Parts: sequence; structure tokens; C-alpha cells
Amino acid sequence: MATFNKIRQLGEFREAIEQIQARAKEQATRSNHFTVSTVFLQEAFKKLTADRNEEFNFVTGICLPGNFIMTQLLEFEEAKRSYTGVTVDPKVTHEMLIRLEISGHRLLATFHSHPGNGVGSTYPSGIDQRFQNDLERGGHVALMAIFSRDGYIRFHREHGEFVLTIFGDGIERIESNVYRLTKFY
Repeated sequence: MATFNKIRQLGEFREAIEQIQARAKEQATRSNHFTVSTVFLQEAFKKLTADRNEEFNFVTGICLPGNFIMTQLLEFEEAKRSYTGVTVDPKVTHEMLIRLEISGHRLLATFHSHPGNGVGSTYPSGIDQRFQNDLERGGHVALMAIFSRDGYIRFHREHGEFVLTIFGDGIERIESNVYRLTKFY
């Protein structure tokens, strides 16, 4: 029975990969335009910085032709968190990606926190860059967003351009793809 379950899981995983690759080809002709609200960013900030440890979440939402609208954080209860890092078992992230694909949803972003304050604390680490690169090579359109403890947010992709629209008040643009939350509700 255990062998049968593993074979079934491998089949589901392969099917999900094929679906991701097919969507990636389809998306190559579309804009990589992402939209997010300041209300959603405020809520994400609260969860990501609730304690001193780093936090990591997947983000999904609504996929319209040419526009990905971030609306929902997906948390990993199994994450091992510390002040200087967060790790999630690759099996757990793969299972979440498969569940998203099977349910017709997409991974739109990864949001995580870094220790420290200011714009300098939002640069992706080598681990962040490798993870993002793996997602992109796997056909995911997902952005990476890194939050500092004082409200700075850097949006990033390793390859390919993207357009980001943030709607709502309480945020200011600092530089290309870097913002600072100015109101904390």
C-alpha cells in the first residue's frame, strides 16, 4: 500500500509539473503584471513580523489575463524558524504547489521577513536567490517579496521583467520595486 501511495504521489507530481510547464508557455506571451493592495501588504507585514524570527509564506490569488492579483497568504506550520532564517521541508512546499495546481490556483509570490531595519535588510540572500531561481525554472511566475522589521518591502525576480501595481494608501515608493509602509493599522 505504501508503494502504491508513492506511485500515485509521483503521478500527481508529474501531472502538476506538466500543468505548470504548459501554463508557463502560455504566460510567456502575456504580461507579468502583478497587483496587490496596501491592506493585504499590511496584514502580511503583521504576520511576517509578529515575533523576532523570520517567517515565510506562499501567496496565491486571482489570475486574470495579463494580471496576477495577490490576495491570500498560505502559511507553513511546519517551518523551522529562527532569527536568521526559516526553512520549510521541500516535500511540504512541493505538496503545497501540487495542491495549488490541482485546485486551479497558482503560486503568485513568496513573502518572507528578514531581521533588521531599512532598505538594506530587504536584499535577497544567496538562499533566497537560489529558491527564487528554482521556482522560475520550474515555470512559476511568482515574485519574491522581502519585508524588513520597519516596513520596507522589496519585490524581486531573478529573471524577467515584471510590473507591480500597489493600490491603496499608506505606502511610498523608495526605488524601483522597493516600497515602505507608512501607516501601520
